[in-house]
Amino acid sequence: MSFFANNVACYILERRYLLELSEKRPEGLVKIANTLLEKHMNECVRNIFPNLTGPQFVMVYYLYEHEGLEVTQKTVGDRFRLSHPTVRGVVKRLVKAGWLTAKPQTDDRRQMVLELTRHARKELNAHQVEIRHVLEATGKLALKGFDERESRQLVGYLERIIRNMES
Repeated sequence: MSFFANNVACYILERRYLLELSEKRPEGLVKIANTLLEKHMNECVRNIFPNLTGPQFVMVYYLYEHEGLEVTQKTVGDRFRLSHPTVRGVVKRLVKAGWLTAKPQTDDRRQMVLELTRHARKELNAHQVEIRHVLEATGKLALKGFDERESRQLVGYLERIIRNMES
C-alpha cells in the first residue's frame, strides 16, 4: 500500500471512529435529540400557524402562559438561554407580523416589555385544543417506551446537565 493510500485509509478509519464517538457521546446525543424535537415542533406548529416558526411559537406561547406578568426580552433570553441578538431578531419579526408589541419598561427604558397583541390572544385561544394536543403528542413521542420513573429520571438528568453547563 502506498504512503498516500495508507494515510487515506487512516483518515477514513479515524473519521469513522470520531463519527461513532459523536453519536455515542452525551453532547452529540443531546444535540441530535434537540434537532429532532425542533424539527417535529416546527412541522406541528406550521399546521396550526403557517406563518410562525417553532422558535416564534415557543416565544408567543411563553408570553401566553405568562399573561398578566411583565415579561421582558431579557426574561425570554434568560429563560431559553438565547443571546440578546437572537431574541431581538425573533421579537422584531413577531412585532412586524402583528403577534407582539415591544415597549420600553417604565423603570428601565433599556428593557423591552413584550406583550401579545389581541390578534395573538385570539389565535391562541381559538387553537388551544390543537396546541395542547401538539405539546402532549410531542412529549409522548419523545418519551415513547419510557415508563414514569424513567421519564422523571431523564428530566432530572437533563436538569443536571443544564446546571452543570451553567456553572
